[in-house]
Amino acid sequence: MEQSFFKELIHYNKPKESPFRLIGAGLCMICVLFTGYLTHQLAISSFGSLGIFTFLYYQRLPLKQLMLRLSIVGGFLTAGNFFGMLSTHAAWTAPIAVAAIGFLGRFFFRLYGIAKPGPFFVVMVTAMGVSTKIPLTKIPVMSGYFFIGVLFALVFAFILHFLETDPVPNNDVPKTVSQRINQDPAAIMDSLLYSGILFFAVYLSVGLQLKNPYWLVVSCASILQGDNLRAMAHRNIQRIFGTVVGLAIAALLLNLSLSVFATLLVITALFVTVEFFVKRNYAIAQFFTTPMSLMLSILVKQQYLYTLLQFRFLGIVIGSLLGLLAAWLMTTSLAFYNRKFHSIE
Repeated sequence: MEQSFFKELIHYNKPKESPFRLIGAGLCMICVLFTGYLTHQLAISSFGSLGIFTFLYYQRLPLKQLMLRLSIVGGFLTAGNFFGMLSTHAAWTAPIAVAAIGFLGRFFFRLYGIAKPGPFFVVMVTAMGVSTKIPLTKIPVMSGYFFIGVLFALVFAFILHFLETDPVPNNDVPKTVSQRINQDPAAIMDSLLYSGILFFAVYLSVGLQLKNPYWLVVSCASILQGDNLRAMAHRNIQRIFGTVVGLAIAALLLNLSLSVFATLLVITALFVTVEFFVKRNYAIAQFFTTPMSLMLSILVKQQYLYTLLQFRFLGIVIGSLLGLLAAWLMTTSLAFYNRKFHSIE
């Protein structure tokens, strides 16, 4: 049993996916980064790079349905980041903002079958907004920069739709929200548990006074992306191990004193590498996620390197363990709920 668990942990998947998707993701990142560089507004690079996560929700769908789905996801991401930034001006609202966005994301993404990454990136950009300190008057401007990334994602998704040769699946029969809830009644309970865990994660990260509280929250949400409890246990170990290696790579890269131009190229290369490995082996992807995140975080605001490394490690370890505990609680609670629900029927 232990040997089987270890084999699953180091297993290297070989998913069948179009190379154009990886190229498209890289072009999205490099375009938004250099838009900020060429306009001398690195805030566009920093915030816009979050908006391009919209592209990662690309699916082979009819064009109209695809663009509508991505537009909704992009709007969701932008709104999450906006309300996250807004909550910093009334600190007590931060856990509420992340929990509310998490609930809506988990609920609607599950009902409408928006597969992985699901609500993860919505929670991530909301938590990142909570970790910023931006003057009230500048928040709309930063949301505009964020939306530039969404626009790049929509443009490249539109182009990709015509480059891929796989057949487009037929449209499903439209269903109302009530019909979807009747088919998946556990969605509400699952979303409530998920949002409650995120509420506690934000509260804990603020209470521990971590330098960037979003690392704990994002780590917790990442573990909860697993399909089952065993997969979540894999993610917990892979994320902690991958972070340790990633911190070493980050320390090396950030001590090279790279120019801004070179930093943007490195970030793009790291982003493409993460996207390549994330479906193949989660631990290897974490080797490159950590340096990419840290390099993005210092684009606008220079921070003391070793402080960043220390707090990221603490946030990820605590968040991963909290996510695993939360996963067990959710699995147990939902199993009980489903038994009771079916027994009533």
